[in-house]
Amino acid sequence: MAVDPLIELRDVNKYFGELHVLRDIDLTVGRGEVVVVIGPSGSGKSTLCRAINRLEPIQSGEIRLDGQPLPDEGRDLARLRSEVGMVFQSFNLFAHKTVLQNVSLGQVKVRGRKRDQAEKRAHELLDRVGVASQADKYPAQLSGGQQQRVAIARALAMDPKVMLFDEPTSALDPEMINEVLEVMRQLARDGMTMVVVTHEMGFARSAANRVVFMADGRIVEDRSPDEFFTNPRSDRAKDFLSKILKH
Repeated sequence: MAVDPLIELRDVNKYFGELHVLRDIDLTVGRGEVVVVIGPSGSGKSTLCRAINRLEPIQSGEIRLDGQPLPDEGRDLARLRSEVGMVFQSFNLFAHKTVLQNVSLGQVKVRGRKRDQAEKRAHELLDRVGVASQADKYPAQLSGGQQQRVAIARALAMDPKVMLFDEPTSALDPEMINEVLEVMRQLARDGMTMVVVTHEMGFARSAANRVVFMADGRIVEDRSPDEFFTNPRSDRAKDFLSKILKH
């Protein structure tokens, strides 16, 4: 049991029509922990990630963030979402706004900061993710790796309690993947609580406190990276690793 639970899922079930995509999920993520979620396609990883900030409503069970149950709708939900940074495969940046505006906007609108404060913070964060020189450009002028780092800065600008990453590198060219993972590794070292859905096993090995392996909508294993990669217990995990680690 995590010492200081920040995210708690209890007996969570989720259906898409007849399809049972999350089955009796129990998961606790402690403050400052990095939990990497891996598993074959269609195992429910992304749905799990999206359920944590109610982008996907669940049918039964309970999800708590920092001791509070997730709100259903309205202002409370907006507030919750500002506490939970989310980075997707597609960068979801505003195309018609500059990088600086992308990172400042939510701070002004949701956090109520003054524009100059928001821009100062945005510059700091762009520097932190290594794209300070791109502040006045538009997203289309940036590489995929740069756009994803801007998306991370934008999420961090809200001072979230936790960061969720849903396959943040899967849309990137191979040579850009590492620059994004490096930013994520740095966040992990700085103590950010993170839930990361990824295919990047090297990241899981080097940055995770725990690896959660999912298959068929269930959590099959939840262990330290060392234990999981050197000695998977389940046949599903052994099979998955044999396919992935050969490449």
